[in-house]
Amino acid sequence: MLTIKKKFSDSYNFVYNKTVILRADLNVPIKDNVVTDVTRIKKIVPTLKKLLENKAKIIIISHLGRPNGVWSKEFSLKCVASGLEPLIKEKILFCDTNIKSLKKDELQKKFATYNIILLENIRFYKEEEENEEKFIKKLSSLGEIFINECFSCSHRNHSSISGVPKFLPSFPGQLLENEIQNLKNLFYITNHSNSIAVLGGAKISTKIKLLEYYASKFTKILIGGAMANTFLLAKGNEIGKSLCEKKMVKYAKELLTKYKDIILFPTDAVVIDKTNNDKPQVKLIDSIKKNDVIFDIGPQTRMLFYNEIIKSDTLLWNGPMGFFEQKPFDAGTKFCLKAIAKNKNKKFFSVAGGGDTISILNQSNCFNDFSFVSTGGGAFLEFVQGAHMPGLASLND
Repeated sequence: MLTIKKKFSDSYNFVYNKTVILRADLNVPIKDNVVTDVTRIKKIVPTLKKLLENKAKIIIISHLGRPNGVWSKEFSLKCVASGLEPLIKEKILFCDTNIKSLKKDELQKKFATYNIILLENIRFYKEEEENEEKFIKKLSSLGEIFINECFSCSHRNHSSISGVPKFLPSFPGQLLENEIQNLKNLFYITNHSNSIAVLGGAKISTKIKLLEYYASKFTKILIGGAMANTFLLAKGNEIGKSLCEKKMVKYAKELLTKYKDIILFPTDAVVIDKTNNDKPQVKLIDSIKKNDVIFDIGPQTRMLFYNEIIKSDTLLWNGPMGFFEQKPFDAGTKFCLKAIAKNKNKKFFSVAGGGDTISILNQSNCFNDFSFVSTGGGAFLEFVQGAHMPGLASLND
């Protein structure tokens, strides 16, 4: 497990009256040029306010989507500035000048009117993902202090993540520090605790280390979503035409052999017959036919998972239990999530993160039921399985 030696408060003696480069995660959902979910934006507001209290001038760098080094209106951050202004109650200048031609004194003139400047999508530059040194030096030349407030990209070896700290005094942001403090708790679990990991989504292949690590440490692993289909196939069950990873069946068999008393799977499912597209029906796993497609965990499984969650004292949640994007196949996920609020254990500590977790929790109205919700996607998975994080390591140099 990688941790950081510095705190956000350590930056207070450095940022006063200085130009701060803040690497944030403003990769938010946008529809018709309007931000539809401001959760990630809200998370960085405390850091921005503290920097402003210290008379700092702030240059925000962020990414949006995967433009692959190509300038595109589809991935512009322009409307994000409008989404941030009412939250921070501060006018923000959106600057779409090419960073390669942008000069520090130009920004300083803008700072006479604005305290915060948001630069255009950093991934419009291929040098960002290439971690190209000339580009890193140019970025670094625009500010005097660097704050990493982008935990979600801290597993990336990118220019604005691990590159800039080579040239500027660097510190974690308040959100990044909070992420690490909370996620570290998952590493202190003992075999005596009643700890549960709820893992869903489509692929086992992206969560191999996560599965192995928590199967060896936690009391139970509850598996839903298409991930469960691969395990069911490994057990010899018929899964019909359901989504699965056939290349991972051998690995799933090995895990089942090693952790057969720890890993729990669906005992029933909500399915649709592919041949006639009938209405969804509930079937026991042993009754699945060749033309069936599994879309969600069934009521029996929901109750099984609910009862495990409600008596736990530590919980890690990652991914949906079914095809959450389409009703009524969000029902299994929502039912199990209700158990988080119903857990009355005074020591109960629950963490959720990874992938589309934030949108899942918001849609289920249970975001605030968790002790902590990580803003990281892939970074969350990397951290909780103890992988190397270049963005965090760079803050310790």
